[in-house]
Amino acid sequence: MYIRLCKQTWKSEHFFVYSSIIKKETNMKISITNKQRIHDVLLTDLQRRLFKQYNSRTNEFIATDEDYDVQQTLLVDRVLNVDTLANVNDIVIEYGDLFTDYDSINVFTLEGTMNYIFKLLR
Repeated sequence: MYIRLCKQTWKSEHFFVYSSIIKKETNMKISITNKQRIHDVLLTDLQRRLFKQYNSRTNEFIATDEDYDVQQTLLVDRVLNVDTLANVNDIVIEYGDLFTDYDSINVFTLEGTMNYIFKLLR
């Protein structure tokens, strides 16, 4: 953190605080040998959660099968393009409304996403 003293005016001194923000990119690549298995378990779990949400909310609004199919297509496309743990975390955050139980509350951090994947792989 840098503090720079600026000109003194007749009223007061002005201080500006500069902080250097360094964005550290977490690049935890998924190896090719594990990628297909992670795609399978992640897709299966998210599809199960999406189906559960779809069935529980049919009395609230009229959802068509076409809406559900579009959501499934978008989900499959999104999951099949995953190649890092950060990508998995982005998907989990994007589909955050599917994680309603108390155990899933920590899944939105990078560490929580990693533990979520390990749980699915058991």
